[in-house]
Amino acid sequence: MKNLILFIIFIIYNITTNAQTLLGIDVSHHQGIINWTQVYNDGKVFAFVKSTEGFTYDDPRFVTNMNNGHNAGVVMGAYHFARPDNNSAHNEATHFVNVAGNYIGQGFLPPVLDLENPNSNTHLTQLFSSAQLTNWVQTWMTDVENATGVRPIIYTNRNLAQYLQSSLNTYDMWIARPGTSPTTDPGNMGYWTTWKIKQYSWDGNVAGISGNVDLDSFHGTVDDFNTMIGTSNINVSTINSIKAYPNPTTGIIYLKNENNNLISADIFDINSRLLFTLNIDNQQKIDLQNLEKGIYYIKVKDDNNKLYVTKIIKE
Repeated sequence: MKNLILFIIFIIYNITTNAQTLLGIDVSHHQGIINWTQVYNDGKVFAFVKSTEGFTYDDPRFVTNMNNGHNAGVVMGAYHFARPDNNSAHNEATHFVNVAGNYIGQGFLPPVLDLENPNSNTHLTQLFSSAQLTNWVQTWMTDVENATGVRPIIYTNRNLAQYLQSSLNTYDMWIARPGTSPTTDPGNMGYWTTWKIKQYSWDGNVAGISGNVDLDSFHGTVDDFNTMIGTSNINVSTINSIKAYPNPTTGIIYLKNENNNLISADIFDINSRLLFTLNIDNQQKIDLQNLEKGIYYIKVKDDNNKLYVTKIIKE
C-alpha cells in the first residue's frame, strides 16, 4: 500500500482523540470468519495473522484474512509459529516466505517469528541451551530478511526473552504480557530494554469477531508506525480527510469540502501506484467509471495547495 497506508492511520489517529496509542489484534483460523470492516470500525489499526507453523502447516484462513483485512483498511502482517523442536530454521523460513511472501513489504507489518512453547509438555528451555535457541532464531530471522528485504520482529514471552542471548536484541520485540494495559511497561525482557508491540490481552472482545481475540498495542507514535511499515515519507500534518459520496460508487464521485475550491485529484490503486490525475469540475465531481472494481485512494489538492485524502470502493 506504500504511502497510502499513512492516510488511513492519520484518519484513525484523529478519530481517537489524538491518542498516540495505536491498537491492533492478532488472529488465526481459531477466530473463524471475521468481519474486517467491523474490526476496522472498532478502532483496530493493525492485525497480525497466522500464516504457517513448522515446515508443513498453512493456516487455512490466512489468505482470506489478509485480503479481507487489507481491503477493509486494516494494516496487515503475517506471523509464523516456530517449531524448533521439529524442524530446521532454514526449512521453516523457506516455508513461511513461500506462503506469506506476497504480504511482506511496504505497507504491511514486518514479518514475525512467533517463538513460544509448542504445547504444555514441550518447553524450549528444556530442549535447547540458550545459545542453541538463539542460533535457531537468528538463522530464521536472517533467512527471512535475506529473502524479503524486510527485517522481522520476534514475538515471545518474557521467560523466553530472558533466555535468548544479546545478539538478538537488535530485532524489535513483540512481547506477550497479558493482563496489562496497552501502555504499561511489560517489565524484564532480558536483553531488550524496549518493545515495539505488546500483546496485552488474550481475551479481548472486538466487533466483527465471535469469541475472544488477542489484543495488541503499538509502542510509538503515528510517525513511528508509518516508518515501521515503510510509509514515512509524507508529512501527516499536510493530510486532511475529505468526504466522498456515494461511496461505494459505480463510477461518479462527488467530493465535499466547504472551505476551498478543489482543483485536481490523483487516483492511486491499493498498491499506491498512481493511475492518473483528473481535473475537478465546479460541481466537485470526478468520473471513475473506467476503473475496475476494487479499492482506490484519491489525493485531492485545493486552490491553496492543501491536500486531502480519502479511500473509495468501486463496485
